Amino acid sequence: MLYLLTILFPVSLAAMCYVLRQRSALIILLALCGLLAQVVLVTGIPLESPVRLLGVTLDLNPLTQLFLIIFLIVLALAFIAAWNLPHGENYVPVALLLVSLVSTILLLQDPFIVSLLLVSASLAAVLALVDLPTGAGRLLTTRVLATALKYLTMMILAGVLTYLSYVLVDVYRPGEAPGRIPLARFILALLTVGFALRLALIPFHTWLPDMVEDAAPLVSALVLTVINTTSLLVLVLTFQRFPILLVENETGLVFLRIGAILTVLFGGLLALTQTDMRRTLGYLLIYGSGMVFYGLVSASPLGLTGALFEALNQVLAITLIFISLALVERPDGRPPLPDGQPRRDLLRRWPVGSLGLIGGGLGAAGGASPLIGFASKLLLYQTAANQGWFELLLLLLATLLAGLGLLRLLRDRFLGAGEGESTAEPLLLGETEADRPTARRLEQEPRSTALVALLLFIACLGIGIYPQPILNLIGEVIRGLTFVRIL
Repeated sequence: MLYLLTILFPVSLAAMCYVLRQRSALIILLALCGLLAQVVLVTGIPLESPVRLLGVTLDLNPLTQLFLIIFLIVLALAFIAAWNLPHGENYVPVALLLVSLVSTILLLQDPFIVSLLLVSASLAAVLALVDLPTGAGRLLTTRVLATALKYLTMMILAGVLTYLSYVLVDVYRPGEAPGRIPLARFILALLTVGFALRLALIPFHTWLPDMVEDAAPLVSALVLTVINTTSLLVLVLTFQRFPILLVENETGLVFLRIGAILTVLFGGLLALTQTDMRRTLGYLLIYGSGMVFYGLVSASPLGLTGALFEALNQVLAITLIFISLALVERPDGRPPLPDGQPRRDLLRRWPVGSLGLIGGGLGAAGGASPLIGFASKLLLYQTAANQGWFELLLLLLATLLAGLGLLRLLRDRFLGAGEGESTAEPLLLGETEADRPTARRLEQEPRSTALVALLLFIACLGIGIYPQPILNLIGEVIRGLTFVRIL
């Protein structure tokens, strides 16, 4: 019964919020209460006690429970932030629908249904991408439509490749067709391309910078945290279910590590060459995806621990980055600069939003101590050192490039001189204060949204200072994985 409630309760709540979608404050309150109830349901499910329901097996392990709870918490914070930030009319219903789909994906043990549900989650994300706020007096731009179409095409292709790889691995028998290219290599290649499309690994990355540039920040956070991290967990569970893919692909794993290193290198380099703030952040996130994938394909306990801990870091840091991005992009009452020039004094105008964006960037890309990203990056560097000093140097070079890109963004957009800080001119002859125009009152950061950004930053800081409980939990789960013991 708990499994059914965990899956169906968010769907019913999403339908209720859809009916009331024009009453934004009410549906946010309903959604927050619903997410709290969902946390109670997830924590109430017995761990590693599979049940059979309607012909499929449902199970929950400590790792998937941890990430489900993290998803619910960051979504609750995003809903609170949405109180003062722009979001589409159907943002809350779509997010609740994704909660249901993600819960089903992580509970199900049938890879074929899971691959179809991943496509369904992507379709739901497209609805959020093309959504407009209630009462919006404008139409969707062609850029947003093109971005949504590109994302949809990529995810459908990823779903087809993933489903085909599951079909092939289900009928694969080791030792058949001697003298030919092993089918396991072909299956692993299909599976890798399918998940590389989802995780935006180079050269399948083009949809991510476009989405970050064109979509609403809260929508980008929803896609990149919930859907992408769920895809990563599904890949881990796939290797657990079909360890033969790794056992017979020692050379293939080397090529996958090379691909991950190229992703982090080009992600950091492209972030350094960008002038637009959103695209810079997009390439920094590609660098982070490459780091996670490198730890995963290392297929070692240390690398997998680093990959999953880095995935947790990405969930928190990306949510912090996009909430802070929406804060610093709020209009503050000042007239736009001539020729569309960007503001360069964001730290002065939006201190909390700037702190969150810089802190999230340092955690996601730089791995600065004592943020959570430091511990995860350290584990990945140790994994690379075990493979050879050359791989370690390449990862360090990629981190340096990403850090320089972040520092350039900091210099260009946050540390500029304050605008409009001129001294008052003396009154002219016969002029009084009443004759002068009223000074424009600049908007301040919304307190509730600023508090959310601060809470996320404190969470990144707290886990970074004391990561051991989560590391122990992840390490215990990894030691029980079949493919880790075999390799």
